[in-house]
Amino acid sequence: MSNNKPRVLILGGGFSGMYAALEFERALGGGTDVDVTFVNRDNFFLFTPMLHEVAASDLDITNIVSPIRKLLRRVTFFHGEIEAIVLVHQRVGLSHGHEQRCHSLPYDHLVLALGSTTNFFGIPGLADRAFTMKSLSDEIVLRNHLIANLKEADYECGAPRAPLLNFVVASGGFAGVETIAAMNDFLREAIRFFPHLREDRLRVILVSAGPVILPELGEKLGTYAQRKLAEQQGKIHSNCKVTAVTDRDVTLSDGTTVTRNTLVWTTESARTPSWTPCRVQKRRAGSSSTSIWKCPGGLASGPLATVRSCRVARLWNPTPDRATCAA
Repeated sequence: MSNNKPRVLILGGGFSGMYAALEFERALGGGTDVDVTFVNRDNFFLFTPMLHEVAASDLDITNIVSPIRKLLRRVTFFHGEIEAIVLVHQRVGLSHGHEQRCHSLPYDHLVLALGSTTNFFGIPGLADRAFTMKSLSDEIVLRNHLIANLKEADYECGAPRAPLLNFVVASGGFAGVETIAAMNDFLREAIRFFPHLREDRLRVILVSAGPVILPELGEKLGTYAQRKLAEQQGKIHSNCKVTAVTDRDVTLSDGTTVTRNTLVWTTESARTPSWTPCRVQKRRAGSSSTSIWKCPGGLASGPLATVRSCRVARLWNPTPDRATCAA
């Protein structure tokens, strides 16, 4: 990057980071004199709201990914991993390639849009026994697992059928509801092709911590969605959480124990990393206010920020539309 221009470094290729890069792409096309570098571990942008549709075979993988180099022609793209961020010296350490070659990039302005990690809330054994919904590989693994369960249950000499036909999804938010709806449709459509299985043996269960699902949308829409899911034979455990997990069982806070070998974990993500040198500055966008974490020479958005809805009195992790507003 040239030293005589302001240097902007964007870290992270989710909705917030990508839309920030796209804004700079447009600005550079209009003659803005600035060097912008965009860093991401993947060379594609992933449309995460449709991950569940890949898991349910409703969409092909290629329908929800876009090559970053095709989207950004003026912004410099660095395909690699972030190894260190040194705020004091305004430099970021990066590595890339099979040999993990290291680079150090200086910046004048830093945008932290590093996304989040799955929060397992310290439940012993959960991370090893649950399926997550964060990446393309997660969806492919889950889809193959669903099909394998049906095949195994179809064999009369196989393992007991009940655990193979019980499917539990944790979280009544967007990700959990979309996932269980897609899984429910997929399983009930596919089971017809297995001669020794009956649809009434399927148990697709959603565990929701609140009284109604989709609390982000308010009680009226949440109740409507809950009723529609019940009409599709989905079972909902409201006002409870997963408290323990073993190789065969899931224990809920209401005392229920479900024998299963499929648990999909889509609960609230954990921000990563926690940027203690940052201070919070609130920005308002429509019906929500977003807390932008400001650092020396930079700011953070996306899941590193928080969103407070004016309609619901609590904080939410940013959805893609709110992450886009933050960008």
